[in-house]
Amino acid sequence: MRFRTSIALLSVALLLAACGGPVATQLPVLPTLPTRSSAAATPSAEATKAPSAAPTSEATVQPTEATTPAPTEEVTSPPSESTQPTTGPSAPPSYALPSPPLAVCGPITSLSTKTPGRLTLSTDNPAFPPWWGGDPTVQYPNEPAGGDDWEVSDPYSMEGFEGATAYAIANAMGFTPDLIDWIQNTVFAQSFAPGPKQFDFHMAQVSIRPKRALNVDFSDPYFDAVQSLLALADSPITGAQNINDLKAYKLGAASNTTSFDLIDQVIQPNTDPTVYPDNTAALTALKNGQIDGIVVDLGTAFYMRDAQLAGDPAGQIVGQFSSALQTDEVGAVLQKDSPLTPCVNQAIAAIKANGTLQAIYDTWIVSGQNIPFLQ
Repeated sequence: MRFRTSIALLSVALLLAACGGPVATQLPVLPTLPTRSSAAATPSAEATKAPSAAPTSEATVQPTEATTPAPTEEVTSPPSESTQPTTGPSAPPSYALPSPPLAVCGPITSLSTKTPGRLTLSTDNPAFPPWWGGDPTVQYPNEPAGGDDWEVSDPYSMEGFEGATAYAIANAMGFTPDLIDWIQNTVFAQSFAPGPKQFDFHMAQVSIRPKRALNVDFSDPYFDAVQSLLALADSPITGAQNINDLKAYKLGAASNTTSFDLIDQVIQPNTDPTVYPDNTAALTALKNGQIDGIVVDLGTAFYMRDAQLAGDPAGQIVGQFSSALQTDEVGAVLQKDSPLTPCVNQAIAAIKANGTLQAIYDTWIVSGQNIPFLQ
């Protein structure tokens, strides 16, 4: 998958100096949004980490879990521990975009965006819940006429954890929804490959990794995530209680992901793991019995289990992996040495400070079922 580690507090004053614009001394009180009009099929889920309470930096990576649960221990969703995405809020969301926008970096005309006065954002297509929401058959406000061939979800809906976060970051930078354009990325690794980018920033659960940072800029993290193991419910691997139990099985994951890194570097199975071009191919191999389990980030596992493996064969999340084994911080991707990077960091700091990011998290990723740790 795509996610990262908890890190040291960055000074907003430094971000201000980098962006060249003042932050309001008092951030606005956020009103309540109306109930969403489009019901995205967001799956129930089991465990992902809440966004950090303050800006962090990859320079001082430390595990966020104070203790390591025993292999058979289950999560009961204590504060700051793993929680899980579900089908979304039963009450109206507790966040809304401030109007006028915060514009923490100064006037948008002073920002070096791909299109002057507009912000070009990007995510992967398909875009899966709970990270993204909306109905791709719906024509949302500000979406180009005729739609954009989005699959599963539609970022113009402003729904889902990353969808809502993207618009909140944009708002803090000074961009209203009508000034935002979306482009699609169909190959996960392409977003952090070398070379110029068509987007101003890209969000698709991309883990912050030093090797990737050689080719692109990463924002400060906006989310901490963990990996999980997904299998068919009738497979013997579902009886595994620890990492040693997994070594005898054939495992797979998508290429260029931290999920594959976890198999290769942490689980170290007796049989070489299989790498696939994407999660869809890995899921097909699982259904066909070519592998016993796939490692994916928790949010993806929830969707696969509840939407893609909801019938026969049914899917089961065998367990999650402690962040002490692999820390995954998720950040926005920008072109290498992008002049926008300090501003995006300043915007992330602002939505953390005024509670918007936490409210989005509480709306789209909430605590739920207990799941075991595999250690």
